[in-house]
Parts: sequence; C-alpha cells; structure tokens
Amino acid sequence: MLFSFCFVCTLIIQIFSSVDVHSCELDTAVQRKPPGLHARKKVWWAKEITPDFHIAGRLTSRQIKYASEAGFKSVLSLYTYEGDETSSFGGEYLPTSAEAWVASHQAGLQFIALLGPWDNDASVEAVHKFSDALIHLKRPILLHCNRGYSITFVTLMYMANQSRYDPAYQPKINSERFYRIAASMGLDFTADDMKQVVSNITGEPVIDNPPKPNCEPKEWRDFWLAHPIYKNWYTAGQIRKTDIKVLEDTGFKAIVNMRMGVTDNGIPSQEAVTLLNIKDGTPTYGDGLIGPRQNDEILKTIRLDPNKSNEYVSEKSKVNYESRNSGEFGDDIGYNETLERLAVEASTLKYYHVPFPSDGKFSTDAFSLMKDRLMEAGQQGPVLLHCASATRVAYVGVLAAALQHNKDFSWALKRIRELGFEVGPDKDMDVYEMYKVWLKLGDEWNSTKNEL
Repeated sequence: MLFSFCFVCTLIIQIFSSVDVHSCELDTAVQRKPPGLHARKKVWWAKEITPDFHIAGRLTSRQIKYASEAGFKSVLSLYTYEGDETSSFGGEYLPTSAEAWVASHQAGLQFIALLGPWDNDASVEAVHKFSDALIHLKRPILLHCNRGYSITFVTLMYMANQSRYDPAYQPKINSERFYRIAASMGLDFTADDMKQVVSNITGEPVIDNPPKPNCEPKEWRDFWLAHPIYKNWYTAGQIRKTDIKVLEDTGFKAIVNMRMGVTDNGIPSQEAVTLLNIKDGTPTYGDGLIGPRQNDEILKTIRLDPNKSNEYVSEKSKVNYESRNSGEFGDDIGYNETLERLAVEASTLKYYHVPFPSDGKFSTDAFSLMKDRLMEAGQQGPVLLHCASATRVAYVGVLAAALQHNKDFSWALKRIRELGFEVGPDKDMDVYEMYKVWLKLGDEWNSTKNEL
C-alpha cells in the first residue's frame, strides 16, 4: 500500500511539473511585461527586449508624444532620415530626423539618429556606434527604424557583445539564444552575411540552421505594429483609419475587434479613446465622482501635464490637451466601434466584432461564445485581433492559435508569457483555467487519475 501511495504521489507530481508555468525557458531576453510601458493603450506597439530597450518601426509625431506620455526618456532612430525622403505610413506623414528631434524635445525626450546614409546597419561598426550612443541617453529608450527589423538586430548584437566581454552583464545573449529570441519576435536574421556578423560579435562558430519564424505573411513587418503569436495570428491595440490600407497591402485577410460597441444590450458601452496629454483609464461616461470624460472641464482635471504648451497638441491648438481623436475612430463620447466597422467593411478585409469587456473575466463558457467566429477568422488567412491595449486579444489569440494549429497547454502558457503576460494557477487564474479546459489538460489529468 505504501509503495502504491508513493507511486501515485510521484506520478501526480510529474503530471503537474510537466505544465509548470516557470519550468521552460522563454524565447525572450527577460520575462517581458505587457507592451506599452506605463501607457499601454497609447504605446501597445512598443516591443520590450529588456526594461531599458523597446523596439518600434519609424515613428509619427503622435507616436513620439505617446512615447513620452508612456514614460520613455529617449528615442534612438537607427537611421538619419533627410528632408528629401518624403515618407508616410498608410498616408500618415513620417517626420524627418530633424522634425523628430523637435517633436522629441517638445515632448521632453532625448533624441539621436545613429547611422548616416552610407553606414551598414548589419555590421560590427554599427554595434560599436550604438554602444557609444547609449552612454548619452537616459533610459528607458524607444529604439526604432523603418519596420523595427534592423534596430532589433543591432540591439541584440549590442547585448551579445556585452555578454561576451562583461562577465557581470545580464541578460546573457549568445548565438543560440539570439536566434531563438528573433524567431519568437517574428524576425529572420539567418541570411549568410548576418550570420557572419553574429559569429563575429559572439566569438562563436556560425550556426548552420538557426531557428526561423513561421509568420504568415512573411513580410508582416510592413505592419510593424502587430505582435506575432503564431503563423497567421497577430495582436494589436487600437488601430487607426490609416492602418486599414496598410493591413490590406501587407496581406492580412481579417480583423477581429474585441472592443465594446456603442451599446451593449441597449446600454451605452463606448470605451474611452486615447487623447494627447490626457490620462488613460478614466471612464467614458464618468461615475459618481466625475462627469463624462470628453467634457472640457473634466479633461482639464485629468491632464498629464497642465504646463504643456498648446503647440504640443498642434500648431493651431487653443488648449494643451486633445479632446477628440477621429483617427482612432473616436467621436464626441469615446471610441465608436461603428465607425471602425464601416471603414473596414469598405476594404477587402473581413470584419468580425467579438466584444468582450476590458474588465471582464474569461471562462470556458465565455470563450465558447466567441470560438466559432475566431476559428472562421483564422481560416481566412492572416488575422489581426485588436482591442484597446493588445491585452484581451493576447489571452484569446494565444488560445485561438493553439486550437487552430493543434498546440498544447504548455505551449499556450509559454507563448502568453513571451508576449508579456504571466498566466498561471496564481496569476490571471481565469485565463489559466480557460486554457486548461480548452486545451484538454483537464481531460488528460482525469484520464490518468482514473487509470491509477
């Protein structure tokens, strides 16, 4: 009897150890936090490598201001963008380096453009320039280039160089870990010239067959703001009107919107929209203590910095805060899902509205109500799930990707942690239980228990 009891206990321990949320090494440099630093609805597109280093594509003036409001201290542009390089993202103007310097300093940020037009970004020299520049910049730093690709390479190579020559440096990056991190971020640095740079920096032999990402479409970086989950599944925060054409051109086929509609069962349910120099997290319709959010008298009381100049908002602004944001489908109340639906339905993208409250609790039943629509969206091809801050959609997107591509419970727990969200039996337990049931861990455990 004692032997049998010990055997059963040992087997039970083995079963639960096999799904220990902390037992597997993540394909990240550190345990990432949710994207967006201290303003997750405004800077959901910033991808953390370490708490000091966050990656982005080329920034608009609004995104530079959002970065300041999120708590970044510096912006580093890998390239110098000259005045004759007129560029846009979905029709939205992208400032030159000189204009970005002005916008950054107006927002209280340090700014530096690192490389000149003749510099090679995939080189040891670029890594050395990067290292020298960091000495002069306050952290955390928002690092960017055209699509977030080359700046990720340079940043990780800087970390690998530090790992090689500084025994105290953390986190350690070697060749093998570099490629795993890159693949997890949806980035492919396996070209022969890049592999040679990796070898030169790390002092290790060239890896013949390093891991590659499995993203669909391969050029998803044309919409660099997205967070890849697995194959055709991606997440985002609130998209802009100008993003729709970019998503079409990049090869996306469907958008799943998890934000609340204008009404829910006849009750007004608009979520808040992001506004320059205005705190996030303030209720759309007010509450017992505060009135409707987009009332000027209320907005004055929830400014992030009452001393900002009016020019911070725009050249012609009469106040130093924003009261409307039509670019993110805002109206006089807040975010208007109807406006987004009409804009997407006018494109070639398939639109799915799967509303879920930002403060809602996930459950097996809650997911069952959205599962069929999610699976239909996934069958269209590359699909972007979005909410306000890329949080709700991360929890749901990982489970949807796991179901479509036959991934297990352990994979889901690992992947959601790599995206910056800690899910486990003592953290976000509602999501943990939802994963456990839908990915059949409960059935496997019950079957094993019955066999005993």
